[in-house]
Parts: sequence; C-alpha cells; structure tokens
Amino acid sequence: MLKVRDLRNSFIDYFKSKDHKIVPSSSLVPKDDPTLLFTTAGMVQFKPMFAGTVDLEYTRAASIQKCLRTSDLEQVGRTKRHLTLFEMLGNFSFGDYFKNEAIEFAWEYSTNVIGFDPKNIWASIYLDDDEAFEIWNKKIGIPEERIVRLGKEDNFWGPAGETGACGPCSELYYDRGAEHGCGSPDCKPGCDCDRYLEFWNLVFNQFNQDEKKILNPLPRTGIDTGMGLERLATLVQGVDSVYETDELKGLIDFVSRESGRAYEGKNMLPIKVIVEHGRTLTFAMSDGIYPSNDGRGYVLRRVLRRALRYSRLLGLKEPFVYKMVDPIVNIMGQYYPEITESVANVKKVIESEEIRFLETIENGMDRIEELMKGLKARGEKILPGKEAFTLYDTFGFPLEMTTEMAIEQGVEVDTEGFNVSMEEQRARGKQSWKGADVSLEKAFDEISRDFGATEFIGYENEKNDAVVKAVYAGADKADCIKEGESGLVVLDRTSFYGESGGQVGDKGVILANGSVFVVEDTKKVNKAIIHIGRVEKGEIQKGDSVSAEIDIVNRNLIRANHSVTHLLQAALRKTLGEHVKQAGSIVEADKMRFDFSHFNAMTKEEIETVENMVNQKIWENIDVTTEVMNIDEAVKKGAMAVFDEKYEDVVRVVNVPGFSMELCGGTHVSNTGKIGLFKIVREASPGAGIRRIEAVTLRGLMDRYNRQEDIVDRLVETVNTTDDGLVKKVEDLLHKNKQLEKEIEKVKKESLTSDVDSIISGAEEKNGIKIISKVLSGVDVNGLRDLSDKIREMDQNVVVLLGTETGGKAMLLYAGTKNSVDRGIDCGKLVKETVTIVGGGGGGRKDMAQAGGKTPEKLGEAIEKAREMAFEMIN
Repeated sequence: MLKVRDLRNSFIDYFKSKDHKIVPSSSLVPKDDPTLLFTTAGMVQFKPMFAGTVDLEYTRAASIQKCLRTSDLEQVGRTKRHLTLFEMLGNFSFGDYFKNEAIEFAWEYSTNVIGFDPKNIWASIYLDDDEAFEIWNKKIGIPEERIVRLGKEDNFWGPAGETGACGPCSELYYDRGAEHGCGSPDCKPGCDCDRYLEFWNLVFNQFNQDEKKILNPLPRTGIDTGMGLERLATLVQGVDSVYETDELKGLIDFVSRESGRAYEGKNMLPIKVIVEHGRTLTFAMSDGIYPSNDGRGYVLRRVLRRALRYSRLLGLKEPFVYKMVDPIVNIMGQYYPEITESVANVKKVIESEEIRFLETIENGMDRIEELMKGLKARGEKILPGKEAFTLYDTFGFPLEMTTEMAIEQGVEVDTEGFNVSMEEQRARGKQSWKGADVSLEKAFDEISRDFGATEFIGYENEKNDAVVKAVYAGADKADCIKEGESGLVVLDRTSFYGESGGQVGDKGVILANGSVFVVEDTKKVNKAIIHIGRVEKGEIQKGDSVSAEIDIVNRNLIRANHSVTHLLQAALRKTLGEHVKQAGSIVEADKMRFDFSHFNAMTKEEIETVENMVNQKIWENIDVTTEVMNIDEAVKKGAMAVFDEKYEDVVRVVNVPGFSMELCGGTHVSNTGKIGLFKIVREASPGAGIRRIEAVTLRGLMDRYNRQEDIVDRLVETVNTTDDGLVKKVEDLLHKNKQLEKEIEKVKKESLTSDVDSIISGAEEKNGIKIISKVLSGVDVNGLRDLSDKIREMDQNVVVLLGTETGGKAMLLYAGTKNSVDRGIDCGKLVKETVTIVGGGGGGRKDMAQAGGKTPEKLGEAIEKAREMAFEMIN
C-alpha cells in the first residue's frame, strides 16, 4: 500500500520525468496579492505567470503546495473529507501544453503510477467543451457513459481570489462502489453521495478575470491542475476518511495515547479537530501568522479556540494542543523544512494562547449554557447579537464558535445585532489584507504586463541616461505629463531602486531638455520599476531621452539602515537562538524596523548584548561583499533566505564575512563602518510570537539625540537644576508626590468611613436584610473593600453593592454578611449577571465578589440590576 510520503515522491518524480520545473511550496501568506488572506491553491504563486505580467523562467511546473481554507471550518472533524490545512499536488503550463497533454498526464499518473483501475475512473467536463470530450473518449478511451457534462457551477473554475486566471475544467472521479452510494439509479459524478469521489481537477485557463469580474482572453492559455493529497491517499489506501490515512492516523493515535482517551464514540470528533487544527496552527505560525484580533491572525485565533473548545469536550482541563507540534514536525518536517525552524516558538505561542483562553472559557461556557436555558424557557430560538458580542468581547468566543455551539442547541445567532454591537464598542479598521488604491494598483499591473522588466543598474550607478517607455497622468496612461501634474514614469533602464524586500524606493529627479520630474517614490511591480512623482517644470513625454539621478544622501541613509538589518538578524540569532527568523522589515532613510519570530520580550541585558554586538561589527570596518550565484550554491554556502520571499535561480548574496550572509536584492554599504552607530530605540510585540525592534543610525540617530537634548534642557530649566542633578531632582519630586497621594487617600478613606452611619440609615430593607447600593466617585477598589468591611462590622444583616470608576474602568464590589447569605444572597451570581453590563468579567464567593469592566458609564445600570436581583434573592 502506498503511504502518503510515497504519493508525494511519485508525483514529483513523474512530472520531473515530463520536464516540469519542480517548484517548492510557497508560504501560506500570498505574496503581493491583497485579494487573498491565505494561499488556497497550488496556482496562487503562479498567478502573475498566468496573467502574463512577468517574464517566464520556465513554461511548465509542478509543486506540492500547502494550502489553508477556512470557509467550512465548522465542518472540520464532522465530515470525512473537510480539512483547513491540506496539501495540493499540481502541474501547470504557461503557454506550453494545453488540454491534450494535461489529460494524458493525469490519466497516465492515475493508472500507471498509482494503479487506479481505469474502469473505475469517470471524467466530468464543462457543458460545451467538445474538445475535452473528444480527448477523453477517443484518445484516452473512456466510454461516453462515463463522461459527464456539468454546468458552470461545477465545471468552470474561477480565479484564486477576486482576480486572476480562470476557465472551464475537467474533473477526475473514482467510483468507490455501490456500497458508498445513495442507491439512486441516476447516481453519477455530481451526486452528493460518497460513491464518486473527485480527486483531480484539470483547469484549462483561457481567461483572466479583472476587478470588474470581466473575463478577458489570456495572452497565453495555460493549465492549472489540483489534486488534494489527503483525498488521494484516502482512495489509494482504501480507507473511508482522510483521518484514516497513515499520517493523520498517526497523529490521532498520538492524541489518544497522550490524552488517555480512546478514539471511539463521542471522543472521535474532538480528537479529529485537535489533530487537524494542530496541523493548521503549526504550519501557519511557522509562516509568521500568529493569533490576533484582525485579518489572518483573527482566523487563526478562531481555529485555535475551536481546538481548545473540543479539548475541553474531551475532558482536558490543561493546555494540550501545543503538544501536537512535535509529532507534526517529525512527520512533515522533511517535506516542509520551514516548520522545523520555529518549533519552540510555535509551541510557546500556542500554549500561551491556551492558558489565556482556559482562564475565561469556563465562565464563558457557563454563560452560554445560562443563555441557552433562558431561551428554551422562553420558547425562543434566536440568541441576541448583543449577547453573542459579550461572549466575544468578554470571554473571547469568536462569533463562529458561538454560532456552532448555538446550532448544536437548535438556536440561531442574530449576527446582524452582533455586528451592530461590534461597531458601537470597537471601531475596527479595514482588514489589513484589503487593497487600498485599486486604480493605482491596476496601473501598476498594466505597466508590468505591457512593458515588462526594467533594467536596474543602480548597484553601480547613481545616475544614468534612459528612454521614457511610458507615462501615466495620475493612474491613466497618457502621452505626456505636464507641469504641476502628478503621475508615473517608466524608463527602459534606471538607477532608482524600486520598493521591495522591505526597503523603500529611491527619490531623486528625472531630467529631460529642461523639464524636471521629481521622483517622490519608486515602486517595483514584478520586474517593472515605476517612478512616482510630479512634473516640477516643463513636461515629460513618452519617448523622451532623459537623465535619471537618485538623491544620493537619501540612498546612503537607506543602505546603511538596510545593511544594519543584516547585522541585527545575525546578532539576534547568536543571542536568542537559531529559531529567530525575519518576519518582516521596513528600511527607510531615518529609521529601520525589524520583526522576528521570538516569544518572550527581550530583557534589557539581551538588548544591550545585541546592540553592542552590532556596533562592534560596525566599528571593525568590515568590507561588505556582494556576489551573484546560483541559489543552490548560495544556500549550500550558508546564505540565509526569507522563507516567503520568492527567489530566482540566480541570486545576489550580501556577505559580512564571518558574521552575516543573506540572499538580498537591496542596496548596501560597501563597508560596515559607513553605518556609523546603531541604537535600538524600542523593542515590543506587534502580535503573538513576534517581536519588533525599531532602531536608528546616522541621521535618525542625530535627530533622536537632538530631540532628547531638547527635552533634557527644558526639564533642567523647569525643575531648576543641572544636567547631573536632574535624575535626583525628579526622584525627589516623585517621592514627595507619592507621599502627598497617600495623605490624600487617607483623608478620603476617613471621610468615607465616617459616613457609614448615614449610609446604613439610608439602606433599603427586605425581610430584615438591609440592601445598600451605591455608585461612588473618586474611590479605588481598596476603598470599596474598606467601606464594605466597615458596614458589615456595624450591621450583621446587610448586603453591600458598590461601584466606582477608577483609571477609566468600572469596578464592582458586592459583599454580604453571613446572615444575608443564609437568607439567599449570592454575591458571585450577582457579579456574574451584572458585570457584562459594564463590559467585563469576574466572579467570587457568595459572601464576596468583585469584577471590572470597560464601560464605567454603565455603572448605574449594573448596580440597579444587582439591587433588583438582591431583592429577588432574599427569602
């Protein structure tokens, strides 16, 4: 029986024998594609090649691509086939071969390599695709009755994302036998039963869909095929579910063994979810996607919290999902080496998220159970959106998770009401993955497609002669740009560096016969370099002979900051560990920013070590060398690569001998001494599992020094001291201020407790139990506690319900005497029922409970609700 690893190897070997370029899987984060959250198919990394916007390095390719889809997240674990993380086998043609060869390859691999019985293979084709029918029927020999014509919904494949290549398709199905079917005499491919399992989709790309959904003929036809590895393994291994294939079954056995829960009965669904989501989390985080509250990170947090919910259903009360990382890496690391590089970091992030969520999940589950009971008691079937939002905002339950749990109880969720609450309490910006200026992006794509590569000569030159190939007035193609107009200029060759790899584009001027175009920014789109700016004098016309000259001071500042990012990454890896890898960077003239994978905040000592190490290399005046070589040779020499960066076969290697060697197409100093001095100004976290360093050199450092010197001068003048005495003077003032605050607090407390008699005398009463409910101002939680203690000392038959605003937040404190508790008072329940009003969480005992919230303006409403409930409780 072929194992999953055998299928991977056989697919690659087969298409290698057919002269296909074997291309590694790209990152789960699509590169330069704002229309996609994740890589959802093998063709995503090839979209520019299909669209004709880049020069072709090869015309046929094959890959095994890791993919992530979450559209059917709630079905994962419940069905036999749904997965979020899966591997897609694919072969591709870019104007090379078309339908005939694509069908032949699919048939030969399916029957001769993996040994499917030809009699059990069916094919579906697009309704009017007679060419595909003829190939299947006449050339391959599939009988007409096993070729099914289906409509656009089934057999016309749209683009991956909102734009891109698309066309009719033909799908291969395997007949698993009548025992898997529905029993209908009309059962055939396209039926919803499990008899005919689709395993390979051959897309015949003939069109490119633009932003307006218009289908335009592709400059060259292409082939895009996709075959899910896990589904293929199901058929080859003769099992009923993807979870029974050898690799996933091994992970299921691991969970069963480690958890002590047998894989049977009600345990099966939770175990499958933990296994599947564990793979998704491991791969996504290894590609730099970490849980957060928006964009990709929000989707990943949904996946993680769904896994945690099912861990709880399995009876696991401690973090467990993070334990999946090691076995997943052991099984799949040889095929996806990137997941082996961040094991410790990924495990820490998952475990931290588990601990954080487990702190709130019990209260959240209690809350949703109470809500469901209440709905059933009232005979209602819709959970209010406001309640769903509270579960999200207070307890961390994603809407989709609440929806899934509600469906299990036969209840719908008011998603519209949820969205209204979201808008009211949390203004969320547009998702980070949405494109911004569509018209400009369209112009960039048009330039890339129509004018191709720009010759970049900026490594050796600061200025150059060139010819204007195209001009755009604004985002519209034009014959010229006139004085005062902004636009785009495309040259045949340029010394301007186009923004890429985190390095900003060059600035400068383009001169033509007395005309001046000021370049304010430079972009690189595929291999086209686009100059963005305005005409300051005269006009720039298509066909002009021009002189292009970069702002050399600006370039020098940028390349110093770029070179220092290389030194910084090397220093971080030597100080923190080899798990550190770049997760993003921005290199500008006045500052640089470097994101890297690491879980813990850096200590002061670690920051100093890194900073000193970088400066030491700067002051050693080391010559920086650059060399162009084959990528395999570069990697063999030890050059570091950014995983989700797409490299050509020939690469540029930037080397600081004995310290740092990286693949990089950016501009760099010729000697480390030209960086001058390096200073880290901030270390923080932009998201889970990622740290960010912001630093300065040269002009940025001088600007920082001048700002800080100005601050010191003003402070010295304000507090009337000297530079040397400033710290001591500030410490004395802070100490004096703290003493005064203590005195004020003491006076407040004395004033508060002196009013106890009047507070008690103003209490309401039911059956001998006094109820005191008040919102106080200018009192912290300690003041509330002192007051409640004093009241209960003076009266043994009282419940105290107090609220206050402190630090911009709401605080609730409820306390009852033993007598009041004996008569029905439960402060813990009172807090749980009312803290949601102020947008918070908390709990406690029957005699004492406290909680905090985000909306102090609703304190009065919360206290009033607690008062009403207290009256109902007292018996």
